[in-house]
Amino acid sequence: MKPALAALLVAALLAGCSVGGGDGSDKAGGSDAPVVLRMAYPYKPQEGQPDEPALRYFAERVRERSDGAMRVKITFNAAGESVPDIEVRIARMVREGRFDLGWLAARIWDQFGVKRFQALQAPFLITDYATLDRVAASPMADEMLAGLDPLGLTGLAVVPDLMRHPVGYTKALVSLDDYDGARFRYFPSNVTDKLLSALGAKPVLVSNRDAGLEIAHRRLDGAETATSRVPGAWTVTANVTFYGKANTVFANAEAFERLTPQQRDVLRKAGDDTTRHVAASPPSERDLARDFCTTGRIALATPAELRELRQAAQPVYDKLEGDSLTRSLIARIRALPSGAPAPEPVACGRTKETATGAPPRGSAGSFDGTYRWKITAEGARRVGVSKDDADIGSVVTMTLDGGRWLLGGDPHYAGTFAVKGDRLAFDWPSEGLVLTFGFKREKGGTLDMKPVLPMDPGDRMVWASSPWRRVGPPVRDVP
Repeated sequence: MKPALAALLVAALLAGCSVGGGDGSDKAGGSDAPVVLRMAYPYKPQEGQPDEPALRYFAERVRERSDGAMRVKITFNAAGESVPDIEVRIARMVREGRFDLGWLAARIWDQFGVKRFQALQAPFLITDYATLDRVAASPMADEMLAGLDPLGLTGLAVVPDLMRHPVGYTKALVSLDDYDGARFRYFPSNVTDKLLSALGAKPVLVSNRDAGLEIAHRRLDGAETATSRVPGAWTVTANVTFYGKANTVFANAEAFERLTPQQRDVLRKAGDDTTRHVAASPPSERDLARDFCTTGRIALATPAELRELRQAAQPVYDKLEGDSLTRSLIARIRALPSGAPAPEPVACGRTKETATGAPPRGSAGSFDGTYRWKITAEGARRVGVSKDDADIGSVVTMTLDGGRWLLGGDPHYAGTFAVKGDRLAFDWPSEGLVLTFGFKREKGGTLDMKPVLPMDPGDRMVWASSPWRRVGPPVRDVP
């Protein structure tokens, strides 16, 4: 018996209900005590992952459709963040029965020999949300999900996510030459690996824990990601779309089969509901790009550069279409009716802010400087930290420079920041955090910082014990 299922059965028996619902109740679960299914998710909660709202929606729909007789308990960061293949590990954990359900990007399944999802990764094939949504809601999704059966998994739904673009850490990635030798972060996927290699880049797997340090030490030149996940001060090539990301909802097959037909139906319908819910409100790439322009840079490839990138990717298609089902799926996706073309993003960049002199007040560049403050006992008391904490009395030095920040001199404590109205948001990649503060500028450039909760008490003490006193221009090189 699988461990997660065994725990479920024991809990059900102790609660006086059976997983099979044998008391004749018309509720899924057959008892007033709910059946709890554990679901694995690879990322931390409330850190801005674009699919987290859909994940939570699925869990809520299971509860609603079962009239409360079934619950989904989400385990965030289920595989930790110290290894680069967290998604592959979660797939294995669900196969082994350590979880009943999983939520993972479709891109990872070719790591297990499943080729049916590779049409979703075909380079430059799905570049708009109308197409991605149609595929996720079509019989093609069921054909893809059936590929999980040999793994001992049962596919429940394909849920649309966001378009994936190249982002440059050190320069804009617009032409084929820009990719030559570039160290490019990606997530495990045979198709993405082949695409980046075809473009001349060097695919690199980096854990979430180490990503910030790799960037700080200039060991990464770029990545493929969604615009909403790019920290400020980097460059997104917004009109180059590698693929449209989709997520898969799936179950351990043994745990799924032990559920009643009603319970299995609840899970499938909740998955369908989630796909329709996401597709009903497609995001706007133009809006995402416009929001990013407040701190970062949007670059656009020329038509000639786009053609060159597509031509370079042709060997990837030759490989994909060697599989008959993948070839069929690609052809069917190409044959889908296209909607009205979305407005193309507009290029923007911080260079425009500084072209005529000092950056405008309210931009990230207008905060450039070196700041110092003291970690106080009062600051510790306010947040409930012990008065004996070793950091109390320390003087902190912060450098802000062109939308980047460095606390002290350790590149682990570094990242980018953005101005969002009356708030400053500090992206801290090496910790997987975004710390947000309300602020008030005082005489001489001093910043009075107010943490926006939730925030770890220790971070609140260190970052906001005292006002940040500006002592001069940036004096350190910020990674």
